[in-house]
Parts: sequence; structure tokens; C-alpha cells
Amino acid sequence: MRQLALGMEEPGLSLSSQPVAFGNTAGKGFGIAPARSGSLTEVIVSDEGAIQPLQLLPMLAQCNSQERWLMWLSPNRPMNKQWLASMGLGQAPVVHLDLCTDTQMALCSKVLAAGNSHMIVEWQGRISSDDRRQLRQMAKNSGSHVVLIQHEA
Repeated sequence: MRQLALGMEEPGLSLSSQPVAFGNTAGKGFGIAPARSGSLTEVIVSDEGAIQPLQLLPMLAQCNSQERWLMWLSPNRPMNKQWLASMGLGQAPVVHLDLCTDTQMALCSKVLAAGNSHMIVEWQGRISSDDRRQLRQMAKNSGSHVVLIQHEA
């Protein structure tokens, strides 16, 4: 598990995806990837509720048949290896990125543009209809499953 602060550059960690060969491509270059279908799921949680945002990470891992990274974007919600292991994610590639209101849409856009991860976003404040529409379209285009969490007002 890696935990990064927004804006921190870490050598060797890139959000860009590399082309993947499919089928027998010997002498033909890279094949065309099959069509992917991403999705956006919204969840509203309350501070007193039985379900808390971190409990949704294993659900996203179940979608991970493509062996993508699992991105967790939230403000100051550190994870630990013991918790990940207890949820069956001990070997899963999980990255936590700190999220702030001013840059959350830009960060989500960058992660989804890479097309190599599924993502849980603990959205800060209210999300606009335009931002929601953009996230849904980017998830669909990248083949990523996105769980958008909002806290009850």
C-alpha cells in the first residue's frame, strides 16, 4: 500500500497506463483492447451510519478482474496493512491520495484519464451536476468503476 499527499511526486509511481497486448500479436504490434464499460455509483453515508467509506473498498476489489490499481481518494483517512489484510486486500495494489475541495475534480480526472485503476472518492462538499456527468463519462470511457461517496448534510 502506498499513501501519497496531493502534489507529492514519487519516483516510479505513474498514473499513466501502458498499452497491453491481447491475443497473438507476434509481428503485428499491439492488438486492440476489447471494449470496456465503466460505471459511477453514488453512496451517501452519515457519520453515525453502520456503513463507513473504508468498508466499500473490498466491494470495489470484487470488480477488479482486470487487476487494476484500487485508488482511494479521501481527506486524511489513512489505511493500514492490517486493516487491508483483514478485508481480504492484503495483496491488492491500493493507493491512497489525499483529497482537498479545490483540486478534487482535477485529481479524479487525472486518475480516470490514466485508465488503469478503479476508484473510491470521498467527495468534499456537494458535487455539481456537471462534475457528476463528467465523472460518469470519464469512468465509462476508461473502463473504471468509481464509487462516489458523499456525506449526509
